[in-house]
Amino acid sequence: MKSYMGKYTQDELARNIFAIEDELTALWLDGGMVGIADVQVQKDYQKRIEEASFGRNTVRFDGNGQPSILVKFAPDEKSKLSYLFADSTPGIHPAFIIDGKAKTWYRGKYQMGRVNGVNYPACLRGLEPWHNISFDGAQAAVTAKGACYCLPTQQMEAYLALACGRNGFEPGGNTYYSAYYYAIDEKGVASGMQYNGNYYHTKGGSGPLSWSHDGTPFGCFDIVGNTWKWTGALRIVNGEIQTFVDNNGAGSLSTVAAHAASSTSWKAIDVDGAFVTPEADVPAYADATSYATDAIVMHNGVRYKSLTDHTSGSSTEPGVGASWENVWVRKGTLHYAWDGSKAYMTDHAEGLDDTSRYLLFKDLTTDITVPTVAYALGLFPKHPDQRGRIYIRGGERMARRGGSFESAGGAGVGSLGLGTTRGHSYSFFGGGLAYTGD
Repeated sequence: MKSYMGKYTQDELARNIFAIEDELTALWLDGGMVGIADVQVQKDYQKRIEEASFGRNTVRFDGNGQPSILVKFAPDEKSKLSYLFADSTPGIHPAFIIDGKAKTWYRGKYQMGRVNGVNYPACLRGLEPWHNISFDGAQAAVTAKGACYCLPTQQMEAYLALACGRNGFEPGGNTYYSAYYYAIDEKGVASGMQYNGNYYHTKGGSGPLSWSHDGTPFGCFDIVGNTWKWTGALRIVNGEIQTFVDNNGAGSLSTVAAHAASSTSWKAIDVDGAFVTPEADVPAYADATSYATDAIVMHNGVRYKSLTDHTSGSSTEPGVGASWENVWVRKGTLHYAWDGSKAYMTDHAEGLDDTSRYLLFKDLTTDITVPTVAYALGLFPKHPDQRGRIYIRGGERMARRGGSFESAGGAGVGSLGLGTTRGHSYSFFGGGLAYTGD
């Protein structure tokens, strides 16, 4: 079936935009991948891509002339939580709040490109994707492009997943050695590494339109499969979910320093949805101690908040004393945990060690009331039919999304990997970029 936009068919729209993008890729390759310095050439391609995509796509060139083809996302009606959730939830999705302001942002249309074994700071159609790169390496390479460049954040990727779910669309991708596991006749153009005759990766945007996030030639391609995409602004530490307020991980906190293991910018999320100090930095409860109203303590692995000024004693020991609930309230933070048989969401650390635990994201359960922000950030399933697994492990683990070429049924827009250290690199791991400038 053909779909139409005005007098053009979807196929004609795709041919028009892809021809321009392929021409830009060829120019970049012919120039030795060093960037395109001619400002007039830059402006010409920006104009042509914006016109051919009806303003949905653009291209930006960094200070070295390295190009990035981008998809535009604006804080419009479809950015509202009421639209994404299909209910009356108030507010705008946090991906569109950057440093306190509602803001348009851009995400790479394709994965970052690799040529002859080198990962380049360019986002173009038809290239082998970045791989064999760590979280730290990917973030450093993207932010080195200059101001306003960053890794796509969990907030951005969660928005895309919610938009897919809201539209009832499940994008495909290279999830089974250059083919889509659920429709094996859907294939991209194989490239790069292979094993036993099976190619790992496909060239960016070479699959069918159903491999873009919205099924159009103007969407973000390969968000499912090919490689896991390193994702900014999310980690777990011994199961505790940590992120940044709003989408500040794409703004003032997009830096390498803000994402460092020891950074004090990381925030946990309490059961009410507030951003709070991670539990590792919360003092332990002590007996015979004066506590003010709203004081926070950790005790027996659980976080508590003081309801009133009081001096602690055996009868008010949080969670234990006979009258503890008169002066304390349990106020844990969101965690992924392992109860011995399944992974789930809860308000305390439990069961995680160096063993990888996983289940389908749609099957994730909880023993708490999940706050709205957890749905908005893609930490708990809102649209339960979406595909993909969640992976968790103890220690510090950085986020990656979408699955890879060998994930098969484990890949999907719901895929969330939280089982890998920041320094790990392999053929499964790559990344994209985002841009928050004007």
